[in-house]
Amino acid sequence: MKHQIIRPTDEAAQWAASSVPEHQSARSIKEPWVAVSIFIIAALPLIWEPAAWLLAPLFASMLLLRLGAFVAWRDHDDPEPAQWPALTILLPVYREPSVIAELARAMRALDYPSPEIVLLVEEDDQETRAALDFWPYRVLVVPDGKPRTKPRAVNYGLLHTRGEVVVIFDAEDRPAPDQPKRAVARMVADPDCAVVQAVLACDHDGPLIARLWALEYAVLFRGVLPMLDWLGLPFLLGGTSQYLRRDALMEVGAFDAHNVTEDADLSLRLARNYAFHTVMSATGEEAPVTVTSWVKQRSRWLKGFCQTTMVHWKDDLPWRARLAFALQLPVQLLCIASHPIGLAVMISDPDGPLAVMLFAGYALTIITFMIAAYRSGRRVRDAMVMPVYCCLHVVALVIAVVELVVAPSLWRKTTHGIARRNDIPESDS
Repeated sequence: MKHQIIRPTDEAAQWAASSVPEHQSARSIKEPWVAVSIFIIAALPLIWEPAAWLLAPLFASMLLLRLGAFVAWRDHDDPEPAQWPALTILLPVYREPSVIAELARAMRALDYPSPEIVLLVEEDDQETRAALDFWPYRVLVVPDGKPRTKPRAVNYGLLHTRGEVVVIFDAEDRPAPDQPKRAVARMVADPDCAVVQAVLACDHDGPLIARLWALEYAVLFRGVLPMLDWLGLPFLLGGTSQYLRRDALMEVGAFDAHNVTEDADLSLRLARNYAFHTVMSATGEEAPVTVTSWVKQRSRWLKGFCQTTMVHWKDDLPWRARLAFALQLPVQLLCIASHPIGLAVMISDPDGPLAVMLFAGYALTIITFMIAAYRSGRRVRDAMVMPVYCCLHVVALVIAVVELVVAPSLWRKTTHGIARRNDIPESDS
């Protein structure tokens, strides 16, 4: 089909790259060395033994977030609206020719009246554009520009679409067919709601690193986020399968093209005035199948968490929202940086009270992931290596902090189309 290339005036491309005011954007970070303070704080126990007690409340606060994994969450029974709002589905892809056919099949399976489905392809991505002969929906070619990031492409797509509700799917995503209706019904039921996050779930088996990634997602999307929703607290969005009210999205400046976790950044800007909800309907995702690809993906996420923390730490948020985001951003980063220190304390003084507390924390973490494994039909024994998996996050965090200084907008892309995947997932009952 003919690709639609809308040349900038160049207001469209300029807005896509700078829609968020500079003081709320990652491009405002002029002193990225501040991120190194994460390691300085985490290293305090090495030079001042009493400071090791700081680790215990940090781990305890993260465990509180994971308590949601102990609950079997169910959706609200939201009635269908009298009229379905227009839905735009944006599909940013980059060098993804191998997944285009499967993506088209997943989009055809969706049950929603006349959705506007738009594939966003970068202008220099000749390999993907060559694979679009049988793509049945609209294609919008994003003009060359900087930064070369997913949020910039999505912003460009926003300017050339019309839906009252916007959802972003990644190239490998396979949402449950009834997900759009369930998510939109949830949004319409609450006038204050600006975003509904669906469940992201690994839809295949694989090596240990992929299985641990799947357990982590099960705890987060089937436990932590539904619990925060139940408590009326905002949460970090998942980067895909989040259904957004267009008017609310545009009001806060859409996506920050300079933040490599644009979903986390958007969460804080929306939390000032809007409610967040979840829907227990899954989108199948492809997990990294090698440690190298996992580290590349996770280092980008953690770099974005650092960016988001540094940009928004002075934001004037309600105290409950501030507390919720503190646990999800700076406390999480500090906990990751502290893992080697916590293990060193346990080894050097295994009978000490601090070691006992840290050991209990790791044990509860393992139990939490065992529950998630059991409920999602995965190998329960995989949860036993979660402490090692946690330490692997430290490697990703080191890379993230280095890149924050030398390449803040570098987007390390995850390669898809490798794993053998299951059918399109069904929604939770």
